[in-house]
Amino acid sequence: MDFKKFRVVLVIALLAFATACDEESTGPVDADVSAPTTIRAASASEAIILNWTPSVSEGQDNFGGYKITVLNKTTNESFFENAPKGSGHTITGLSNGTRYDISVRAVTSMDKESADAATIEWAPAIRRDVNQDGQEIRVYATTSSSFNSAVDLYNASGICEVIPQSGQEFKDRGDLFVYAPNETSNFLVIRTPSAANNQGLETQFSTVFYDSDDLDNQYATTPPATGTYTSPEVTLTNATVSSGKVIYGRLKRSTDYYYFRLLVKRSGSGKLVQGSGADRYLELSVSFQHIRNIPFAKH
Repeated sequence: MDFKKFRVVLVIALLAFATACDEESTGPVDADVSAPTTIRAASASEAIILNWTPSVSEGQDNFGGYKITVLNKTTNESFFENAPKGSGHTITGLSNGTRYDISVRAVTSMDKESADAATIEWAPAIRRDVNQDGQEIRVYATTSSSFNSAVDLYNASGICEVIPQSGQEFKDRGDLFVYAPNETSNFLVIRTPSAANNQGLETQFSTVFYDSDDLDNQYATTPPATGTYTSPEVTLTNATVSSGKVIYGRLKRSTDYYYFRLLVKRSGSGKLVQGSGADRYLELSVSFQHIRNIPFAKH
């Protein structure tokens, strides 16, 4: 090859190299993404339901979704799950009554994680929607009804059991009953058994309530403060309402507490108080922490 041809080849090669370097330096840019915010949770059986405000980066072309890190605080073992764009995710296969540290980061389509994370600590809880007979959990008021009843929210067999609102059984394991002064009163009262002439155990209700038709969709960042569990009863009026009511409570057993949530269901006619006359009742669903001193979240 003569010198002139060599110079042409060299120039072409250098130009090609420069072009390649320039393409590399201006290649795809993996822009940073931000984590979601305002993370909240709800307890379900062996599951934690998460809800958050979506990342402000969801509109970016390189947004890839969310990476969820779950740490079991008892075993110190962790695992990861992925979630697409949106405002929530349900983590399943967990242990009821166990605390989990959960962090949610946004990720790019090239798997780069956000520098920040939304975090929460939560615990799954046993869910009960039926009684020992597989029927709706109906607790009748203290009037002349033959169905007069109380409830053991979590009996020795792990079942929500409706029991008589009288006798030794009620004294030994009744968790709550429904009071009415007479058959025509325009309200019913969920009460601690210790208020029944001091013949039962103590249940404490929080002064914090939520309106909801579903325990799954009643999210929180923290449980009610322990200082709010001051009431021996909750009054429900016989009025038309727009949704059911979620009530927080805890069973006091010696120096320990067992926390629960009650969903008082709304009837087809739009009332929390169902039935009529002597046979009025409340219909419940229960989320129960069977491990002592475990609220739905620690902080």
